[in-house]
Amino acid sequence: MFDDFFKEAESLVDVDSVRSLWRLLSQDYDVNQWRLPLPLWAQRGFDHDGPRAWEILCSDLAENSPRPMCIYMHIPFCSSKCGFCDSYSFKLRNNKEERITEYVDRLCYEMKLWSLKCDFSRRPVSTVHLGGGTPAYMGEEALRKLVECCRECFATSSLTEWALESTVESLTPAMIALLNDLGFQRLHVGVQSLEEQVRRAIGRRCSPGEVMRVIHETLSLGWIVSVDLLCGLPFQTTSGYLGGIQTLIEAGVDGFSLYELLIFPQNHRWAEQHGLIRRDHLQNFWSFLAGAVLLEGRRFKKNLFNHWVNERDANVYFTFPSRQEDCLAMGTIADGVFGNYHYRHPRYTPYLQCAQAGFPGLEGGLRHNPHEERLQPLTTAILSSYIPQEHTPDLHSAPRVGGKSLIDRWIANNLVQEDSLGGFGLTPSGAWFAGNMIGELKLLDIQDLENG
Repeated sequence: MFDDFFKEAESLVDVDSVRSLWRLLSQDYDVNQWRLPLPLWAQRGFDHDGPRAWEILCSDLAENSPRPMCIYMHIPFCSSKCGFCDSYSFKLRNNKEERITEYVDRLCYEMKLWSLKCDFSRRPVSTVHLGGGTPAYMGEEALRKLVECCRECFATSSLTEWALESTVESLTPAMIALLNDLGFQRLHVGVQSLEEQVRRAIGRRCSPGEVMRVIHETLSLGWIVSVDLLCGLPFQTTSGYLGGIQTLIEAGVDGFSLYELLIFPQNHRWAEQHGLIRRDHLQNFWSFLAGAVLLEGRRFKKNLFNHWVNERDANVYFTFPSRQEDCLAMGTIADGVFGNYHYRHPRYTPYLQCAQAGFPGLEGGLRHNPHEERLQPLTTAILSSYIPQEHTPDLHSAPRVGGKSLIDRWIANNLVQEDSLGGFGLTPSGAWFAGNMIGELKLLDIQDLENG
């Protein structure tokens, strides 16, 4: 089965390396039982409701710290809702302009409120990242207003990276010119696939040729360009998936986020139509490994567990925890963190209703408990795809599972590899099982405390 799967892709990837990664897995790591790394609120709920979370944050941030921070704004709008999409986004069917204006006004209100209540004048801003959804869908006036408001409220500078996520459809020549004029320097494109039949099945309306045109145009402006690619899509072929990665590498793309298609309530009906509900993940795992092996063979390295980069792509927003920065997040369902306090916003309608009258519209918040505080450095290290040497003694001394210490268990399954500095980098298999590894950390921490 394995050989048949890669029969038409042998010229694109080192198949023996993929086979070796797969065969080194023991029964401890079932590819059908991989776990997505989840934020704390999704694991155990909130400690505080929204108003109390806001009070705590205002108290925590009373001192004007010089610690750098990043800024994230969530834009939930799209020109259409693709069937495969598991993101929190939707199409505006009625009163588009009024609803965009209302949402932008709420975001600007929230920015001004944070700036007023928590003096950020001394805090350098490493990046402003607009995610979604499709921020470019909002149009020139809305984007310009958000950027200008952000610059008025926070200490952005010439060193701040302005970044946004987008589909190709919204990146018209006029929009690209506007974004360039506003100072955007990094683009993350939801490509998903360059196979024509696959793109039709997932609802992408732009052709592979149009995708490449936009990528070439934005790269020519000096932007950093990264892409999302999915494995496990309908009609996907191994040669098409790997050939797409090869084409994007040759075009000069700077970063690659590789994912398996996730199935949630918002895309469950579409997945059911394509027979994906009771899928076996093994072939998707092989595709994921093959994509990673191909990228690493071309000298791309991970700076996040599932994001491979060249020397230009620092992936600034997603790597803020490894730099010990804070994250000011705003807008519906946005997650932020200051120190050891995490907070989250509610869904669209509640956000619009409560982001006013001296309140930024938070849903709730939580502070690390002692277990989480102890594990945070290791959790961050796994998510950033590298465990420095100073953290490895804890992994060696942790209670044994199946006769092995935790780090020995990961080595035996080739989830990590040691480097010359005594640290451990995640392998492609480790990237697939990053959520499982973090889950094991928590179990061992509880055992250790109970035993000690």
